Amino acid sequence: MRCVYCEKTVFGNQGVTVPNLGPAHVSCFQAHETMRRKFKDLDISDLSDSDLAELKELVIAEENHRNRGAADEVELF
Repeated sequence: MRCVYCEKTVFGNQGVTVPNLGPAHVSCFQAHETMRRKFKDLDISDLSDSDLAELKELVIAEENHRNRGAADEVELF
């Protein structure tokens, strides 16, 4: 079996199975995961430029909403 990242032979306890890809060296898999820009289940590096811009706007809007103080809110009786 060959590593899906480096194409070298994987054998013994040096390998892991990467879901939907196949066998890989533990070190290759760890290096690949470290280089990916991933937050929870969202792989940011896979987003298109327009999707990334939309995500950025949503995050900024959420930050602004959370940072609004109680003074900004209107109290109704």
